[in-house]
Amino acid sequence: MFENQKIFKHNSYINAIMEVVYWKEIGKEIGRLKVKKESVRYRIAPFVQWKVLIAENDVQVKSGLPAIIKIRDVEVPENTILAPLSIMRHALGTTIDVIEKGISRVEHEKKITHAVFLPVEDGIVEKGDIIGVLKIFFVKTGMIDRIFGFSPSDIKLREDMVSANLVYRENGELKRKKIKTRFFGYFKSYIGEWEPIVSAENIEVKRGEVRRIKIREIHLQPNTVVTPLHIMRNAFGSTIEVVQCKPSKVEEEKLLTEAIFLATKTGKIEKGDLLGVLNVYYTSIGKFEPKMGPKEEKFARFVYEKSGRIFRNGMLLKPFAYRRKPISRWEPLVSNEDLSLKRGEVAEIEIKPVRLEENTIVYPLYIMRHAYGTVIDLVEKEPAKVESPKTIRKVLFMPVFDGEVKKGQLLGVINVYNVEIEPYEVLSKWLSEWVEEMKRALGEGSE
Repeated sequence: MFENQKIFKHNSYINAIMEVVYWKEIGKEIGRLKVKKESVRYRIAPFVQWKVLIAENDVQVKSGLPAIIKIRDVEVPENTILAPLSIMRHALGTTIDVIEKGISRVEHEKKITHAVFLPVEDGIVEKGDIIGVLKIFFVKTGMIDRIFGFSPSDIKLREDMVSANLVYRENGELKRKKIKTRFFGYFKSYIGEWEPIVSAENIEVKRGEVRRIKIREIHLQPNTVVTPLHIMRNAFGSTIEVVQCKPSKVEEEKLLTEAIFLATKTGKIEKGDLLGVLNVYYTSIGKFEPKMGPKEEKFARFVYEKSGRIFRNGMLLKPFAYRRKPISRWEPLVSNEDLSLKRGEVAEIEIKPVRLEENTIVYPLYIMRHAYGTVIDLVEKEPAKVESPKTIRKVLFMPVFDGEVKKGQLLGVINVYNVEIEPYEVLSKWLSEWVEEMKRALGEGSE
């Protein structure tokens, strides 16, 4: 994504240049690079590779204080972008980002050497623990209007046999189970739905805390993957992860019972408050029969701030489903202010405005893009519907080191996806057609 750029002194170019601050050697030597600020369009392939993040050392962690954990090196192919396989993978916390060796372009091969781990409780992450799973998406940039798809040579999926520790809680007790399993990948549909994440308890939160909050149970079908819908949905903070009652595979049913919530304000979460929204995507893994069953309206209260006051607005949320388009774009998030940072003290940072058209959803691009921290979420003054256009002027930033951000520095990058929102019966028909297509492609339909 990045390369050395000539710095133009003419005023017409000043706003088109941003500074990238990165680690040449983590915690020891900072590198700085001037690059052109631009939006880049790309096409994303319908197949996804998994890579497991496994701790290389024992690390003592403290709730709410992000830790840099050395992992077994993960080699990432060229022409790829990364995202987390959401649903918390370690009982003590969640990986919120990863760090590569040096700095690279999307078009280049990458080596991931460290994970940014955000603990939800005190404890020890042990060598050999699984602390997260990466999704690797294959993409094409450039003249995408002339690119109609991906050829078989573009598919570089590789099966990895992994031996590591699965760490989870059972009846309140921390369990560490040695597992040996295969990690491969899957073909994904562009069809998904939204599931509201609604608090099932009253709970006091303090700014900067990372809390487990009980939620109304969410039942997920087999062969689904999830990721939070970004842009903060609650005035008191952001849902960064969800938790299932017991570990399960992607191809199995899942029951989500808790949210991992990062508080940005001190206050009270009430039972029935909307904490966030999940994107739920259908995938092809093994023998699958995903079907979009009937959904009921769900009641929740939107919690938002206006003129310094907190308001709650209750409403029935209708079931929503959508189809994501395969052509997307990256938008850089560039600081519009100078700010001192302290490790673990979450900050709202003003950015140069990013305009999002109607019917778009966004995800932060994994791989830390500023040496001192990572973008957790986007902040909108009054959250608007996905169907409405919006302008993002602030981001939620988690400092991983003490340091500072300067105006004009890159904080992160977001993926912007256009979506088609349709009635459930339309999306259900599309999903059924995709299932049959996958069965033919994978040879399941032959006798």
